Amino acid sequence: MQKIMKFLRSMTFGVILLGLITLCSLAGSLITQNAEPMTYVKYYPDTYQILFALQLDHIFTSWYFILLCALLCINLTFCSVTRITGIIKNKPKAYDAALHLKKQAVSADPEELQEVKACLEQMRCRKKELDGVTVYTKNEAGWYGTFLTHLGLLLTILLFGAAMYLPKVTDEPCMPGESLTMEDGTKIAVQSFRIEDETGRLDFTSTINITLPDGRESGWKEISVNHPAGIGSYKVYQQTYGTKGSVTAERNGKSDRFWLEQKDFLSADGKNGIWFDALYPGFNVDEDGRTTLIESTSGHYENPVYVFTLMENDSAEMMMAFPGDSLEIGDMKLTFDVPTEYPGLRIKKSPAFANPALLAAVLVMTFGLYLSMFARPVLVSISDEGYTILGPHPEDTRIALERMMKKEGDTAV
Repeated sequence: MQKIMKFLRSMTFGVILLGLITLCSLAGSLITQNAEPMTYVKYYPDTYQILFALQLDHIFTSWYFILLCALLCINLTFCSVTRITGIIKNKPKAYDAALHLKKQAVSADPEELQEVKACLEQMRCRKKELDGVTVYTKNEAGWYGTFLTHLGLLLTILLFGAAMYLPKVTDEPCMPGESLTMEDGTKIAVQSFRIEDETGRLDFTSTINITLPDGRESGWKEISVNHPAGIGSYKVYQQTYGTKGSVTAERNGKSDRFWLEQKDFLSADGKNGIWFDALYPGFNVDEDGRTTLIESTSGHYENPVYVFTLMENDSAEMMMAFPGDSLEIGDMKLTFDVPTEYPGLRIKKSPAFANPALLAAVLVMTFGLYLSMFARPVLVSISDEGYTILGPHPEDTRIALERMMKKEGDTAV
């Protein structure tokens, strides 16, 4: 059991876990996440089955990624407990030894002792006299460097998980030129959406603006798969896309545009009109002249076809129309518009505490790293018998003193 516990809190285990998590994160950055299955079939025709089997299409919510993060949290918890326990036990002992230790540990040569004192004062160490012993200390906060680093990393992972898995998630379509209003009054406006960029490469990009209830705005920003935009506690992702048909109805000199949903009935008198069936992305014509509708496709609708049932004078007739075609039913004229492509947005609202707490955790980790690397504790005891270097990093202090003493010697020469 002790061997298992020792391995779980070891640096080796932590480095292995960090390496695996880094590899998973890299895969999640390179592979589109949480897209429709057909997207992977199109872009990864030879490997999509492997992607699905390994859950690489949603790697950050896969069981093994969550397990790796949980194991890393366990490792960091054990490391943090071990280090703070060691500090609590060893720091008082080291200071007590520094105050009372008179046994010579290094040369007791008077000139050398004076040089050591001069170097320690030059290092701006604090000095304390007690019973013939002079104790020099510096960077006492450095004792907690590794503890704060591990604690900060642990909190960062936990809070990052909270920011990732606890947000309220809403999936909503939004037509270009329109906006969504969330429960708290936040508005998400879509200016435009494109499936392809200027070179013809598929990129599925929306231009959006997020306005918070207090008036703060994100400004118009482009979002694409794996590249969201956010402000405050909101993040908006490009999740999916669709294509919607519409008709422009003219009657008595007035016109209105209507978005079409399946089984919509457009009529001026409630009796004569059209029942909308579906919008198809295209069609094929065989050698015999028969038309076959294409039911699904990825990307643009190359030759969109409106299919509907015309209801007129108590008769029904299945019909097709193309963008630009017009149909007159009584005193109403219907013109079928060019279909509009629109984004499906994934809207995440994080808990209010998540982002500030995550920032605080990162600051704790950064401060811990600074203490560990640039604020190594210095603890030196000097008496008539000699001087003793103590503390958690005595070798660093010894090397620093030797360099300073050598530099002073070279200057004197």
